[in-house]
Amino acid sequence: MSQDPNKLVLTTNRSGWVWVVLLAVVGVASAWDAAARGFGGLAVTVVVWMACIGWFVALIFVLPSLSMDAGGATVRNVLVQVRVPWARLKDARNTMFLEVVPDKGLPIKVWAAPQSVMRRKRQSLRNRAAMDVDVAEDPAPKGDLAAGLIVERDRALSAARKKPATTAGAVTTTFLKRDWGIFAGLLVLALVSLLLT
Repeated sequence: MSQDPNKLVLTTNRSGWVWVVLLAVVGVASAWDAAARGFGGLAVTVVVWMACIGWFVALIFVLPSLSMDAGGATVRNVLVQVRVPWARLKDARNTMFLEVVPDKGLPIKVWAAPQSVMRRKRQSLRNRAAMDVDVAEDPAPKGDLAAGLIVERDRALSAARKKPATTAGAVTTTFLKRDWGIFAGLLVLALVSLLLT
């Protein structure tokens, strides 16, 4: 994966942070209360369980993202991270999720992409039903990530004509072993903490 300092994160789910912060506040308050009442083992159990649940929520809702740099786009979903070099990016399209389509293989759904396209289509259908006339769709709405990704691909490829190796390479898929290993470790600690209380 490219370690470009100019990496730009295009999409991420900010509402997931609300759940992580809420879990942290509830966990700290519960652990503090248990410790104040003289139940230190229970306080440790609460902290470990809240850390486990908080990390799981972060894996599902906070960490998935779409980012890009000079070499290509990186899609980070719940289980895997896929690096698509610009030379291998065939298309990007808006469906229920933003899809990044490499030149070979299946489309990659970006779980962190906003679903405004679906909202816009539903609203358009409501408008048509209410007025019983055709409603013109805006072909390139503001915030169209698919179109923006294609524009960035074209810019990077034209800038890299002198050095095509910067945008070339294979599409790589990496399982998020470290992140899920942390969750597995926290889960084991949480289960052990139940046995110790």
